[in-house]
Order: sequence, then C-alpha cells, then structure tokens
Amino acid sequence: MKRPAKSAAELEALIRVEMEELCAWPTGMAVTVQPDGETWKANVMWGGRDTDENLIEILQAVVDRLRSEFDLAT
Repeated sequence: MKRPAKSAAELEALIRVEMEELCAWPTGMAVTVQPDGETWKANVMWGGRDTDENLIEILQAVVDRLRSEFDLAT
C-alpha cells in the first residue's frame, strides 16, 4: 500500500512540531529532508557545541515513525 506523500517542507515542519511536543527544540537546530534512494532522510544542523545523545535518539525515533507513514513527494 502506497503511503501518502508530503513535501520536504511539510515533513520538516512535522518533525519540528513533534520534537517541540517531546522536548525543547535547541536554539540553532535545523532539520532538512531530502530523498534517499526509495525513501527520504532527515539531516540535522546544530550550532551547539555539545551533542545531546538523548535528543538525537528522540529525533531519530520521530523521523523513523514519520518515514514509515509518509513518502517524500517528488
């Protein structure tokens, strides 16, 4: 069954909204979505000096769930 498609901007917004519900969105953090073979991936840019492993795990869980629900519109 084909999943509904969302634009990169829509997926980026969904990721941000979910992350803001789960934890504080760090200042200087940005996420972009791009095609990755038959699916898509999220790239995170963060100007923070320290990597918060817990934050990365939460973000990965959000992205994995959204990837299972939505395709990237081409």
